[in-house]
Amino acid sequence: MKTRCSQEVMKGFHFHQCSRSAWKDGYCKQHHPDTIEERRRIVEEKWQAKAAKSPWILLGKAKKEIEELKAEIKILKG
Repeated sequence: MKTRCSQEVMKGFHFHQCSRSAWKDGYCKQHHPDTIEERRRIVEEKWQAKAAKSPWILLGKAKKEIEELKAEIKILKG
């Protein structure tokens, strides 16, 4: 007899045990903590990549670079 995944999932307004077969450590592939962590990591990386291209982030970087260049010019003018 195959054991079922030990994760509780919501179906409608009630919680039920996942109907998939246990894959490792009592969890199915979808609900295993390692798989969940990997999915979260991928989502976070995608979000970071998208945020890095954001106009607000780019504007902040440009302003910081301008301030650094102004400070360098001030030092060079002496």
